[in-house]
Amino acid sequence: MTHSVAMVSGTAWYLWNFRRNVIEAFLDAGWYVHIVAGPDDWSSELAALPGVEVIDWHVSLDGGGPFQEFSALCRLFTRLRQLRPRMVFNNGIKANIYGGIASRLLGLPYVTNISGLGLRIKQSDWSAYLLARLYAWVSSHASALLVQNSSDLTFLQDHGLPPDLRVIQTMGSGVDLQHFFYQPPPPSPPVRVLFVGRLQEDKGIFDFISAAKLIKSRSSSVEFQVVGGTRHTNSGKVSRELLLAWERDGLADFVGHKADVRPYLARSHVLVMPSHGGEGLPKVILEAAASGRIAIVSDIEGCRDGVVANQTGYLVKPQDPEELALAIETFCKLPAQDRLKMSRSARARAEEQYSDENISKTCLDLLSLVEKGASD
Repeated sequence: MTHSVAMVSGTAWYLWNFRRNVIEAFLDAGWYVHIVAGPDDWSSELAALPGVEVIDWHVSLDGGGPFQEFSALCRLFTRLRQLRPRMVFNNGIKANIYGGIASRLLGLPYVTNISGLGLRIKQSDWSAYLLARLYAWVSSHASALLVQNSSDLTFLQDHGLPPDLRVIQTMGSGVDLQHFFYQPPPPSPPVRVLFVGRLQEDKGIFDFISAAKLIKSRSSSVEFQVVGGTRHTNSGKVSRELLLAWERDGLADFVGHKADVRPYLARSHVLVMPSHGGEGLPKVILEAAASGRIAIVSDIEGCRDGVVANQTGYLVKPQDPEELALAIETFCKLPAQDRLKMSRSARARAEEQYSDENISKTCLDLLSLVEKGASD
């Protein structure tokens, strides 16, 4: 089918959670959508959407051996050669690199979507340097580059990305403002502090627990809850033994991965996102803002773009549990009317800037450019 578009990702989970709105916009516009992604529990959810075909693409999520990585590239090349979509939308580091190489070899227009470069690419060794150069080279031949913060763009430009490439900065993946509706903060005490994310070191879960331990030693009126699991984590994931130890010590309520985080946001007063770096613009910060929740986040690229300091949240030094604990305690001491004011400011900012309709329109506009070019 010629009137089709391909969405490529290392996991179906990513496309379901971060690009479903774009997929549905393509479908509403009459496009057939090929999902080429690593198989997981969300593959069947995507396959259930009318007009969507899901094709498994086996690729390692962390580092694989040279043969394994080359095989993943060859498999993607073969799939795209069979499909011949009008445009390829790549999502994630490996999808962007392998999808970009395959698309260029096949003469297919493609879009590079960077939702955070990660930490590995910015390390000071030769392999990280080569990865950065390759990423910039692949992105330089895309029809457009979507980035979520200016730091990632500057990094790629420093590694060879040409200045005349069409670049579009988006506010993350956006958020469905009807699905995540405003809810006033619940009564307190206790003040409920929420972490949402994969349980791996670079997401800041160890810092969150350390801050919880500090606060609990000084106050019994603050509760901590963690929503997230260890699936799709990297080598820094929390071990089961450590997780059980944290639970035994009563440091936080661990509820595991949840498909719908709205009930947990509704019961919380503040979201904490103590990431170490490599982020685009974390979607959970946007979801929290849309729900009227203040966010305490690391003062790093991406995270800081989702918060207006002291108006919709607080910025803290990354990997500093003591500063994180102090920020949480500062929030806890605010009068109820000040918390409510920040809550309303967070929702207002979400309505002004974070709607997921914006990125859907951006992707549809890029498809229109391809169609126009084909008809000229």
